[in-house]
Amino acid sequence: MPNKEVTVKKTGGILNKDAAQIVQRAMRYESEISFEQKFKIINAKSIMGVISLGLKSGDKVVVSAKGDDAEAAINDIAEILENE
Repeated sequence: MPNKEVTVKKTGGILNKDAAQIVQRAMRYESEISFEQKFKIINAKSIMGVISLGLKSGDKVVVSAKGDDAEAAINDIAEILENE
């Protein structure tokens, strides 16, 4: 399963509107997409899951995907997390 470690660069971290954008983007892909931070793994297509991570600027998270469009999904989601 491909994955990519990403550092959150968004000032103020991932807020509710950012979490909604991540979920909307993730829903475009057939792949199962997940975030792993420390010992917690969540479904990137779950708004409550994304919010529950409480990602702040500087936090590291591993974005993983399983499916035919996994690489594209990972790169797309990583872009949101890495953009300020």
